[in-house]
Amino acid sequence: MKKILIATTIAFGILGTIFCLSRNTPIVNCADYETYLNQTHFAKATKKIAGQINFWENKILADPENFVYQKKLAGLFAADFKLTGNVQQLLRSDSLLQLINTRIPNQHGVLYMLATNAITRHAFLEADAYSRQVYQTGEKKFLSSLLRTDVCLERGNFQDAEYLLSDVASDSHFDYLIRKVKALDQQGNLSEAIRIMEKATQLAQSSGSEQLQNWSLSNLADMYGHNGCINQSYQTYLQALKHNPADFHALKGIAWIAYAHDKNSSEAKRILGFLKALHPVPDYDFLLTEIAKFEKDTVAALNHSLAFASEARLPGYGNMYRRYLCALESTPPKLALAMAKADVAERPHPVSYAFLAWSMYRNGNTSAALNILKKHVLQQTEEPHAAFFAGVILLKTGQKEGAETYLEQASEAAFELGPTTASEIGGYLSELHGKTTVTVPLFSLLSEQ
Repeated sequence: MKKILIATTIAFGILGTIFCLSRNTPIVNCADYETYLNQTHFAKATKKIAGQINFWENKILADPENFVYQKKLAGLFAADFKLTGNVQQLLRSDSLLQLINTRIPNQHGVLYMLATNAITRHAFLEADAYSRQVYQTGEKKFLSSLLRTDVCLERGNFQDAEYLLSDVASDSHFDYLIRKVKALDQQGNLSEAIRIMEKATQLAQSSGSEQLQNWSLSNLADMYGHNGCINQSYQTYLQALKHNPADFHALKGIAWIAYAHDKNSSEAKRILGFLKALHPVPDYDFLLTEIAKFEKDTVAALNHSLAFASEARLPGYGNMYRRYLCALESTPPKLALAMAKADVAERPHPVSYAFLAWSMYRNGNTSAALNILKKHVLQQTEEPHAAFFAGVILLKTGQKEGAETYLEQASEAAFELGPTTASEIGGYLSELHGKTTVTVPLFSLLSEQ
C-alpha cells in the first residue's frame, strides 16, 4: 500500500511540474466537460436524495418521537442544501437537531451535527460552543478533536489547532490528513499542503468511495490553482466530475479558469449561467459581477451586483455572505465597516482583520487601518486578498517598502484574484514607482470551500 501511495504521489509531482510550465496558452476546452452541462445529472442526484428524505419522513409520521429517524432526516436536509443550495433545508436540519438536543441533551452525534451546520452557516461562535460541548462529552476523541480543529482554524486559533492535531496525528487517516492540509495552508506552506492533499486523495481512491474521491479531487484542484498550476487544476476538476457529474464546485472552478486564465469570459458566463439555473445561490451573481467589470459592461455589473446583494441579505443565509457583502463595491463604507466588525467578532482570523482594515481605510481612517494590519494581519497570513489590502494601505500611509512587498505578493496570485484585481495591482505598483495614480480598487473574491 505504501509503495503505491509513494509512486502515485511522485506521479502527481511530475504531472504538476509539467502542468505548471504552461500558463499562457488557453486551457479550457468545452468538449472536455460538455457532457456535465446537462441537468439530468443534477436531476438524478436530487431525485435520489428526495427519495431518501421521503422515506425517513414517512418513518417519522409513523413514529413522531423517534429521535434516530429525526437525526437521520436532519442529516439528509443538510446534504440536500449542499446539493440544491436551498438554505431552508439547512435551517430545517438545524431545527430538527435543536429539537432532539432539547429532548435528549448532550448527545455526541447531535452536537457534532449542530457544530458542522453552524460552520456551514458561518456561525462560528455557535460552532465554537457546540464543538466544545462535543469535546467535553469525552466520546470519540479523534472525531471530536478534528471538529475542534476545524473551528480553531476558522477562528484563527492556530496554536490550539496545532495542539489538537498533534494529539491525534495519524498519517494513514483521511480525516486527519485533510485537517493537516488546512493547517499547512493557513501557515502559508502551500507546497507541503498539496503534498499531503495528494496523499489524502490516494487514500480516498483506495477507499472506493465515489463521494470521497470526488470531494478530495475537487479540493485538490482548488489547491493546484492557488499554486499557479492551472492546467493541473483543470485536469483534476475533470477527474472530480467523473466521480460526481453533478459537482457544481468543479464546474465553477472550470468557469473561473476560463475567465481568469484564458480570458474567455463568454465561456465562463455560459458555465455560470447553467449553474445558476439549477443551483440558485448568490455566489454566481458575485462572479458574474466580476466578469462584467472585466468586460466593462457597467449595466450588467450593476444588475448582477444588485441581484447578489438582494439574495445574500436574505435572513436565511445568516452570516454566510457577510464577507462578500463587505467586499462589494456598492456596499456603503459605513455598512461595510459594521459587517467587517461583526465578522471579526464571529471569526477573529487574520483575513477577517484584513477586511476590517480595508473597511477602515474605505472610511478614511487610515491610521486605524494601519494599526489593525500591524497587530493582526502582517506576517500572519499569506492569503492574496489580505496581501492586496495590506499593500494598498501601506502605500497610502507612505510605507513604500512594505507596500511593494505585499503588492508583489498579491501580484503573484493574479489567477486567484482575477484579471480585474490584477490590473489594479499593476496600477498601484506603477503608482508606487511614481508612474501614475489609481483610485479605490474594484476587487474580486473567490468563493470559500
